[in-house]
Amino acid sequence: RRRPRPRAALAHPPEGEGPGAGGAAGQGAARAQPGHEPPVREDAQVALEEELALLAAAGEPPEPPPAAAARDPELLSLIRQKEKDLVLAARLGKALLERNQDMSRQYERMHKELTDKLEHLEQEKHELRRRFENREGEWEGRVSELESDVKQLQDELEKQQVHLREADREKTRAVQELSEQNQRLLDQLSRASEVERQLSLQVHTLREDFREKSSSSSQHIVRLESLQAEIKMLTDRKRELEHRLSAMMEENDLLQGTVEELQDRVLVLERQSHDKDLQLHQSQLELQEVRLSYRQLQGKVEELSEERSLQNFNTTSTSLLSEIEQSMEAEELEQEREQLRLQLWEAYCQVRYLCSHLRGNDSADSAVSTDSSMDESSETSSAKDVPAGSLRAALSELKRLIQNVLDGADSTSSRRSDDDTLEEQIRRTSEDSRALRELMEGERGKLRQSLEELQRLHSQVTLLSVEMTTLKEERDRLRGAAEDKETCERLLQAIRDRDEAIAKKNAVEVELAKCKIDMMSLNSQLLDAIQQKVNLSQQLEAWQDDMHRVIDQQLMDKHPKEWSQLAYSFSRGYGAKRGARPPAGPRPEQQGDEPAGAEGNRLFSFFKKN
Repeated sequence: RRRPRPRAALAHPPEGEGPGAGGAAGQGAARAQPGHEPPVREDAQVALEEELALLAAAGEPPEPPPAAAARDPELLSLIRQKEKDLVLAARLGKALLERNQDMSRQYERMHKELTDKLEHLEQEKHELRRRFENREGEWEGRVSELESDVKQLQDELEKQQVHLREADREKTRAVQELSEQNQRLLDQLSRASEVERQLSLQVHTLREDFREKSSSSSQHIVRLESLQAEIKMLTDRKRELEHRLSAMMEENDLLQGTVEELQDRVLVLERQSHDKDLQLHQSQLELQEVRLSYRQLQGKVEELSEERSLQNFNTTSTSLLSEIEQSMEAEELEQEREQLRLQLWEAYCQVRYLCSHLRGNDSADSAVSTDSSMDESSETSSAKDVPAGSLRAALSELKRLIQNVLDGADSTSSRRSDDDTLEEQIRRTSEDSRALRELMEGERGKLRQSLEELQRLHSQVTLLSVEMTTLKEERDRLRGAAEDKETCERLLQAIRDRDEAIAKKNAVEVELAKCKIDMMSLNSQLLDAIQQKVNLSQQLEAWQDDMHRVIDQQLMDKHPKEWSQLAYSFSRGYGAKRGARPPAGPRPEQQGDEPAGAEGNRLFSFFKKN
């Protein structure tokens, strides 16, 4: 029996295509990589499924007639090979379709997870940006104030330094001018001495006296030169000390900058640790309150269970009055059970609030508000049942979060070790600044010694001027004793030249004394400026210490206030809910409030001391 022609025609290749075309198509489908397939559409998928169904129906090759098989066995083998290739290609296409579908589903799942994560990260980023902007606004105001103060002090310091540099330049200029003028006078004095030697050859009678006077004057000149050399050496030493002093002042400024940076870092770390301690203390207090409320609720549940068991044992046949009393008692029990459910729900809400507060999510406020609204509605209409085991799970989660906070407190101990290292560095810098101050005091002592040496030299110069006046008087006496007119005229001319040289020398000495006085006044001004700078640095350090104390006091005052406000609002809301309940006599929670409050005060004082 022959099969239909169209099915058999599917197995044969079209005209114009050899047997290699089908093999190439099958091999190309086999070589297709699954990672580089184009996206499959639904219509293509439907078409492929139809072709696969046709190929499955035509899986068995048609039985050729015996005559055709005898005629063309090669054609039959090619047809069978072609059918096998088509079946293989269909299987590969189906496998590729399934794999493509799996990959599309996996891609959609990964895309959804990625969008969820990105949304969560954006929320956290927005929250962190808001906190950062608040902190940045606070610190920018404080930093601007401190920068204005530092800038004002730097301007004053620069003005003092400019005045000191101007005074140094004026002093060096005056010393140079005086040294040049002194050199010219020394040259003139040497020329006058040569004239005196020529005149001494002519004046035989006054030779010995003149030689004695000239020898004494030469000794004075040598002594004056030695004094000038000492003055020059002292000025060089003073200049070197000034350079060292400026270098030490710069180094002191650098050390003060490092100290300020370390102090800022210590303040930041202390503030962070203090915030963590306050959060831990608040969570512990709230946990104690929840435990007390939970114990009270357990006691009430036990009392109600005992009353119910007693009522079950005393059930007897009663009259109408006893039935009415039982119904009233049942209503009271129902009311007490409703109040107990409300208390359990409030305890559950408080535990959830503590958990959300410890996690640090902003959604805690909205959750608490919704819970409170649900509580109010439950008070008016009916009590809300707490899910079984939810309060226990919430308490276990609260314990886990408190343990995490305690682990964070352990990390704060490592921060405190960092604070100790920073304090050690600050102490070292303060010791270095103290050593620099001692060195500055030593330099001041050396400057005072140099000033005393200058005063001693000034007194020696005055003595030399007195000796020169005595020499002038002796020269006048020798002038009257001269007999020869020419020799007297020459001697008088030489004496005039010498008098002019001596007058110039006296003027130079007077100017030198004035310069010394000016130098002493400049030195005193320099010492006053150094003392003023030291006082300013001490005032700056005292001001920094006062600022640190004020900041610490503000932080210590600010955080307890926030904690007390939060505790007051929380206790107020809780008390308003409890105020609507009927009075049931003295409760155990009133007896346990005082020791809990005392323990909380002790814990708070302990954290505050730390």
